Amino acid sequence: MPSTVVLFTSIASFIGAIINVLVMFVILSRGRRKYHLLFALLLFTAVCWDLSIFLVMIRNSYPDEIVLYHNFLSVPFSLFPAFVYHFTTNYLNQSRKRSTIALYAYCVGAFVLSVTGTVQIYSGVYNYSWGTIGRYHPIYNYGFGLIGGELANSAYLVYNLSILFSCWLLLKARKVESSPVTRRHIGYIIVSFIVFAVASVKTLVAFGVDVPFILPLGILFVDLFGAVIGMAILKHQLFDITVLVRKGIIYSVWATLVICVFDFSQHLIASFLGSIVGEHSTYVYFASVAVVIVTFVPLKQRLDHIIGGILAKKKFEF
Repeated sequence: MPSTVVLFTSIASFIGAIINVLVMFVILSRGRRKYHLLFALLLFTAVCWDLSIFLVMIRNSYPDEIVLYHNFLSVPFSLFPAFVYHFTTNYLNQSRKRSTIALYAYCVGAFVLSVTGTVQIYSGVYNYSWGTIGRYHPIYNYGFGLIGGELANSAYLVYNLSILFSCWLLLKARKVESSPVTRRHIGYIIVSFIVFAVASVKTLVAFGVDVPFILPLGILFVDLFGAVIGMAILKHQLFDITVLVRKGIIYSVWATLVICVFDFSQHLIASFLGSIVGEHSTYVYFASVAVVIVTFVPLKQRLDHIIGGILAKKKFEF
């Protein structure tokens, strides 16, 4: 049976892919400027990241498939540094053609090497006690020292530098910006970039760092990337996009989340009690359902009351 880490990571990555796809769809359907397309491409790389981990988790017992999923869905991510830098300069109306072209040349080169199979990012797997994950190819273990004596590759360095420099450009622009709305928008973008940078902590497991919680933690940060942008669009019309939502849609989403949490909680508790009893009997199943009902229903009622209060204060309609 899959470990709790594998189960939680598979669910978190699936939910994250849905969040990032929805936000990407909103930006593409409502946006008309160049930076809208560029940010949608950033979200697309996040979706690929989520999908690769989701497939790896649900097919965790098949090492050959794990390597395939990692290598195939990691290809678009090689263009991420160029996308994030190009988006930032375009959003701020700054002309940095030479540096943008140079960065695209580097990223496209890495993209071509990945597509043609000349360079494979993953060459095997690590079999940890909690599950199996892809192992970075040995050629990537050079460069600058990192945790545990492992060495990062140049692509990883470019990825982080592109985010840091983009955040620096956004901070400079925010300091001189007179409009509070624009400053708030820039703040949301900076936070989303920082969140995405922190999400790369999950790649440590691909370097042999056996710390189980960092994989689901990294995935949660990828999910948060899309969630921050989605919230900013709904609440503060980020990117000059206005999205109005029906009450019924909110209640439907809320009901779906409740069902997912209920079912997942019941599954985890049944597994836990089953490991104690030593068998997966009908009594264990009903006992787990009873535990979930006793603990979860009061929480559901309280959260439902909070959601109702929010909707009563704020009108949502098309």
